[in-house]
Parts: sequence; C-alpha cells; structure tokens
Amino acid sequence: MEPRAGAGWLSNASAVAIPGAGKASTRYHDEDKPAVSDSKNLILAVVLSALVLLGWSWVAHRYFPTANPPSTKVENGKSQPLPQPQAQPVPATPQAMRSRSAVIGSTPRVRIETASLQGSLNLRGAQIDDLVLLKQRQTIDKKSPPVRLLSPLGAPGAYFASFGWSGQGVELPGPETVWTASSPVLSTGKPLTLSWTNSTGQQFEQIVSVDDNYLFSVRQRVVNGGSAPVSVRAFGLVSRASKSADPDSWTVHVGPIGFVNEKAHYDVDWKTLDEAGPNG
Repeated sequence: MEPRAGAGWLSNASAVAIPGAGKASTRYHDEDKPAVSDSKNLILAVVLSALVLLGWSWVAHRYFPTANPPSTKVENGKSQPLPQPQAQPVPATPQAMRSRSAVIGSTPRVRIETASLQGSLNLRGAQIDDLVLLKQRQTIDKKSPPVRLLSPLGAPGAYFASFGWSGQGVELPGPETVWTASSPVLSTGKPLTLSWTNSTGQQFEQIVSVDDNYLFSVRQRVVNGGSAPVSVRAFGLVSRASKSADPDSWTVHVGPIGFVNEKAHYDVDWKTLDEAGPNG
C-alpha cells in the first residue's frame, strides 16, 4: 500500500517503510531552492554590472583626473614656455542675427561640390560653415529636404569648423583674416590651398581636400620667410552656438569633445558649459 500523507508532511515528500526495521527513514527534497538561488545570483550580477558601468566614469573623473598638457619645454638647459592651444577668438561685440542666405552672401567664399555634399567655405576666417548632406533627408519622405549640417556664425543654428594656430610673439591669422584660395571650387580629387602671409614674412597655408563621401582633410603648414624663428601650434575647432537637437543617451556622446596630445577628452558636457556661463 502507498503511504498516506500525514499532518506536517511536505506536499512533495515521499516516505517508505522498510519491513523489519526499527525506524523508518524519510528524506525530503525541496527542488525550488537551487532555482531561487540562481535567480538571486543573476540579479546581483546585473546590479553590480550596472554600478560598474554607471559609476566608473564618475569615479575616474573625480579621483583620476586627466593630466593637463605640458606648458613648458627644456631647450639647452633652459625652460621655455610652449604655445597653448586655445579656442579661436570671436568678435567681442555680439552680431545681430541674420538669415543664412544673407550671411553667406556677405562673405567671400569657395564652393563645395561633391556627390554627397553641397555648400561653401568662408574665406573670412577659413571656416567650413555652409554644408548640406545631399543623400540624407530630414524625414523618411523621399521629397523631404536634405539635412543641413553646418551653418555660418550670425545665422540661426550656427555650427562651423575652423583651423588655426596659437603662439606667442608672432602675428597669427584670426576669425577676420581673409584667405586667398587657389581655386573657386573644392571638389573630390581637387584639393584647395588657402594661404595668408603676415607682416613679418610668415606664410600660413591650409591644404583642404574632401573624399567621395563626407571626410574633409586639412593639412596645415607654415613657411617662415622672416628673419627670426617662430614657435606655433596648430589646432582644429568645431564650434556650435546652440545645443544639438539630437537626443543624448548613455551609449552615444552628444556634446563638446577635445582631442589633445593624441587623446580624446569627453570631460566637458552641456551641463558643464551651462554652469560655466558665457564667459566660462
């Protein structure tokens, strides 16, 4: 006969009486315990992984800050200051907002024409500030206007790229400098050279090229025609007057970045700029 379940017995327990034995041995086995333990371990692993992903950037920024680039160098046993990269200066007085077409029409320019891009390069300040992505549409509608990437300073949504030099004791090109172009059009396979010479004989050159897709290459060069040596440092700057309309997420960085000493820096974000203010 099969044994009956008595009071206090587990529903999944089994008991077997052995004839002739003084005592009957009964074993109980709870099959749910390993599953519960595995679930707890999985939850704990997920929580710890999230803490590492979200907390490491904060810990690294607070306790392991990135070292600043060197400000001096040693030459012939003497410490000499190094020119430090800095943002290209902007006009001290704010410009009145104008339409994009008015700003573009008021400055000397070189056309940009490729299979993927259309726009122009501003010779005043050598700024790439007028660029449309011909193959990208604003919506999924095929008749939707193409996406505008760059817009000139003084127009709504100003967003531009420029390249220059920093240094001490030398006359440098700035945002009001008008460059001379070697060609009226920049297109694929036809690089463009921008040149400007200061009053002491230093000639600054920017050789700009663009490929079949969207990649611009800018090679900077200085020819010293003066009587004394000069020390300058080249830099590139992408400037945006307002926040991006693109959404930010924890996997994509939307905001300012810097590339100094062969390393990208993402320490500054929109919140940092808001806290610093316009003079930050």
